[in-house]
Amino acid sequence: MMQGCTQTTCPYCGVGCGVEVKQQEMVGDATHPANQGALCVKGAALAESLRMPTRLLYPKLSGQQVSWSHASEWIAEQFFQAMQQHGTDSVAMYVSGQLLTEDYYVANKLMKGYVGSANIDTNSRLCMSSAVAAHVRAFGEDVVPVSYDDLEHAELIVICGANTAWTHPVLFRRIQQVRERKPNVKLVVIDPRKTVTAEQADLHLALANDSDVALFNGLLRYAIDQQKLDDAFIEAHTQGFKALLEVVMQEKYQLPDVASRCGLSIEALSTFYRWFVTSQASMTLFCQGVNQAQNGVDKGNAIINAHLATGQIGERGAGPFSLTGQPNAMGGREVGGLANQLAVHRGFDPNSIHAVHQFWQSPRIAEKPGLKAVELFEALARGEIKVLWIIATNPVVSMPDNQAVREALADCPCVIVSDITADSDVAQYADLLLPAAGWGEKQGMVTNSERRLSRQRRFLSPPGEAKADWQAVCDVGSLLCAKLGAKDGFAFDSEAAVFREFAALSGINRDSPLKFDLSAYQTMSDEDYQNWAPTQWGGESPYRNKQFSYPDGKARFIAVEQGATGTNVENQAGLWWLNTGRQRDQWHTMTRTGHIEKLSGSEVEPTVYLNALSAQRLEVTNGEFLSLRHAERDHALLAKVAVDESLSLGQLFMSMHWAGVYAGGSQVNAAVCAEVDPISGQPAFKSSLVRASKANIATFGLYIGKNPPPVTSAYRAYQHQDKVGIWRFASEEPISLEVLSRSNSKYVTWQLPQGWIGIEIAAESLSTGLTEGKVGSILLSSPTPLNADYQALSVLIGQPVQWQALMQAAFATRVSQLVCSCLRVTDVQIEQAIAKQGVSNLVQLQSQLKCGTNCGSCVPQLKQFFN
Repeated sequence: MMQGCTQTTCPYCGVGCGVEVKQQEMVGDATHPANQGALCVKGAALAESLRMPTRLLYPKLSGQQVSWSHASEWIAEQFFQAMQQHGTDSVAMYVSGQLLTEDYYVANKLMKGYVGSANIDTNSRLCMSSAVAAHVRAFGEDVVPVSYDDLEHAELIVICGANTAWTHPVLFRRIQQVRERKPNVKLVVIDPRKTVTAEQADLHLALANDSDVALFNGLLRYAIDQQKLDDAFIEAHTQGFKALLEVVMQEKYQLPDVASRCGLSIEALSTFYRWFVTSQASMTLFCQGVNQAQNGVDKGNAIINAHLATGQIGERGAGPFSLTGQPNAMGGREVGGLANQLAVHRGFDPNSIHAVHQFWQSPRIAEKPGLKAVELFEALARGEIKVLWIIATNPVVSMPDNQAVREALADCPCVIVSDITADSDVAQYADLLLPAAGWGEKQGMVTNSERRLSRQRRFLSPPGEAKADWQAVCDVGSLLCAKLGAKDGFAFDSEAAVFREFAALSGINRDSPLKFDLSAYQTMSDEDYQNWAPTQWGGESPYRNKQFSYPDGKARFIAVEQGATGTNVENQAGLWWLNTGRQRDQWHTMTRTGHIEKLSGSEVEPTVYLNALSAQRLEVTNGEFLSLRHAERDHALLAKVAVDESLSLGQLFMSMHWAGVYAGGSQVNAAVCAEVDPISGQPAFKSSLVRASKANIATFGLYIGKNPPPVTSAYRAYQHQDKVGIWRFASEEPISLEVLSRSNSKYVTWQLPQGWIGIEIAAESLSTGLTEGKVGSILLSSPTPLNADYQALSVLIGQPVQWQALMQAAFATRVSQLVCSCLRVTDVQIEQAIAKQGVSNLVQLQSQLKCGTNCGSCVPQLKQFFN
């Protein structure tokens, strides 16, 4: 039961929005500086997210329920035996940005201080590890040098490789509001796709794939030619400019050459360059389009170089801003949750190893970096890892080349999975399943994209025997200490106690150039911890004094070159460029959001987007299917075709989220190659080469009912509704009416020119007749793509048969499309307001239907109704 009023933090993206829980209502926290009361559509659906279809309630070993004490002892013994027989590197953990800081801290301590291996990595490796490496190279430390408030002072806002309107909607709404108040503030969006974010820009640069380094090196060359460098800043506060100068003075970084390499007009490129070098305050926000590439670190450093060379860093409204995708990806970086970090922003240099070892007083210490995510699962496949503990993540969906990950997990001698449900894709590979407390049931710290620490607070009791992750790890840690004959380093009695130790450990940075230091909180009381107000370490601008984190206080220019990265359908015979990313209304692998009806309407099944010319070359049209195949392996998936002119020739786009029962076998990463940045180890999800071909589909089907359809098919996708389920299916073979006669249900069928319809009659027998029997389920089958109004059909379930309504909905001439997810407003409603109620502009529309007044991510679509 929810109790009283609780201030907590949203568990979705890295914006870190505050949430107030009042009995059964969840609203934005108006006092939280990250969102000031605003919530996006996912945040507004947090109450529904708690009503999960299934929960894992008890530990299960080999499918049998066991006690927590037995499970903890079993894990400790598995760890100990693997360490003794195969060495410390035979043990590994794979964790998540969904963990709270306290969870992360004890997991990192267990692996690096007691197992003695750095083989602990996180799914944050997939999101922002390239930005981490770029920060460390440039600044000497992983520090985001700006804050959200800097947006209020910027003259130019550049968004590079991010669809911020969808991925960080509340932050983007703030950008919109800044521009509404200050019309002179320019917005530039750099993205190969014309996303909803790009549609709102003053300038959209649809650059060629992975040409970002050329773009920003060209910006530096332009600044040099226009004498717009900040020579005083470069001299006083940086090193390495001479080496970078030798790179950018090459002919290939002159304006015409860069424009050609990036696929941009000289006019558009020179406009961006002119705006940047004449601006007194430019912010560059970047995310996965920069990070998820084989040269992601170099891209990040190319952006930072431009800010350093023009002195646009450490000043109000200026600087590079890496946006994090998960609620505590930043917290994981702070504790050392990446395999190439030790702890508290320290690496594996001798001084750091000694300092951390001395603080922990642990029996051993990891002395070298561990395996990054892709490397970890490759080692698993080779049999080098004997024990793997996976916490709060779903790598069999989210990792590239995920079929290889599945095979590796299937062969691993010992897999432990901590999760909130036994229905996650990874759970089926677990020898031991541990029930984890979910959001609202656990508490601790999270750090958002601007370095602000906020509290997630408990307002629900965990069901069954679900336990917070930090407690599960500490139970194992204490038992392992006993087996090693070491002092117990995990005897924490609360989250506050864990946080105090973490804060104390960060004190090793106090007399160093590093900025990360929370040691002022090492003696904080339990009451102060409970009453914690959102607090930003490092202040609004950690580098305001121009003292960076290297011993000499100077930032480093990194001389990066534009390599031969990138994919182009014109020069890769038979291969297509696949770009993957987020949808506005879903989250990661759908375990938290897939069951929420109002979040499932914007993309109802696994869909691959491509422009009309690409579709023509592949001989497909809207509603047909493409087969996407891994370029090097025989892994393939089917996805529904949607023509989208925001994409360039040869580019495909598909959502990363589709997983589990919702996707069937259509999980995009089955086709994505495991190519990574050589420095960060971050996979190149944005530019994978795949083979694409038209799938020969003989049957397109739709089934609406309370149980799965009585048909087998190559493709099946599920959309959850509150009262019924919706299954879309496709088969390479015709599906005849005989499948219904073989089922146990009573169906009435109609053969029609465009296919057939089967209606299950829920009455005891057909003697009552169709007019009195009630519809139990509806099945449609067609040799061509269906255009069925699934919402209208869903309403007919449980009602007497209405033949005319059924036919109109089954073969609709027009199916409404959801435009505003927050307020559930469709295109048909908008058109009716314009045609029948005299609405003639966006302001009137928002006043009438309220669409676009919450997160604002649908505003570009709304504006199109008045063009």
